Amino acid sequence: MSDDIHRYDGEQLVVHYDAQRCQHARACVSGSSAAFDPDRRPWVDPDALPPRLVARIIERCPTGALWYTGRRGGPVEKPPPYTRVRLVADGPLYLHGPLTLDPAHRRGPDTRVALCRCGASKNKPLCDGRHAGVGFRDPGLLDGESIHPPEPGACKVVAIPNGPLMLRGWVEIRGVGAEGDQRRVHDQVALCRCGASKNKPYCDGSHNKIDFRTERR
Repeated sequence: MSDDIHRYDGEQLVVHYDAQRCQHARACVSGSSAAFDPDRRPWVDPDALPPRLVARIIERCPTGALWYTGRRGGPVEKPPPYTRVRLVADGPLYLHGPLTLDPAHRRGPDTRVALCRCGASKNKPLCDGRHAGVGFRDPGLLDGESIHPPEPGACKVVAIPNGPLMLRGWVEIRGVGAEGDQRRVHDQVALCRCGASKNKPYCDGSHNKIDFRTERR
């Protein structure tokens, strides 16, 4: 196992931490400084709280850097019935649901992940925080709103070499609009990951115009 993945054993939970995926959203620290304290070594204490509370905090980690496995009747993470995509203003795509990455970058379950949409990440298709350094700007706007709900089911995320992110399966994209929060529902959609689309979050073919290049892993 990679040196970037750390394991913390508790009585009913084993907590895993992938440092490469952490974007310091601090959902864990704000959830409980007793269980998650970056100034302490080890910084994770799975037994600081009842296991279901620790599990609930971990499930708020939007990047999937933290995940857990239950032992001795401990809790098991259950994703939503369909995949939700949240547009982060000037930042990545947060995906949460029954999804799989192709190619798989995760050493744990793919229920939560942050995907690059600025084009600058060195760990594509995952976000590595470089959107701030390159000055990526996009407020996460959506035009219009879907009325019909998504259907339950898995979503496969395919990072097209030198192209967009293809999401195959029902997804709900959440962003903002003139009247507040908006959502769009798709059963298949291509999302920009080069940062140049004029129709964000959707791909408009700009990756060809800017000669966007990726390495498929």
